[in-house]
Amino acid sequence: MLTLSVKYNVGMSFAAKLWRWIPALGWMGIIFYLSSQTGAGGPEWQAVVAHIVEYGVLSTLFLIAIRQTTGMADAAAAGLAIGLATLYGISDEFHQSMVPGRLPDSFDVMVDLLAAGGAAGLITLFYRVRANANEEVVDS
Repeated sequence: MLTLSVKYNVGMSFAAKLWRWIPALGWMGIIFYLSSQTGAGGPEWQAVVAHIVEYGVLSTLFLIAIRQTTGMADAAAAGLAIGLATLYGISDEFHQSMVPGRLPDSFDVMVDLLAAGGAAGLITLFYRVRANANEEVVDS
């Protein structure tokens, strides 16, 4: 059985923790606004690039907030960030089903998942490389 241990940053107030989540919540608002626009058409590649940017950034912002407000291990934090971004992508497609000229598309959710995973993976790798570099400096 897989369990996730979450150790909250004890020294941080609730308001300080909430503040760390504001960028992700703001970005979610931007995605919601863009999804509310009626479909204007355009090449498919533009929509794919938009989804990669939107959900790569969202996953990154989630990962930063999770790392700053919990004691989760890197892999668990990355998995949670990917999951949250993907769930938001699913809800975004549902939202688009109610916007005139827009249709939900499971391909978009797949792109969202891959973008979120790629971004979380790169950020986690960055954190690990930086931690290893800091350890080498201390050991010198």
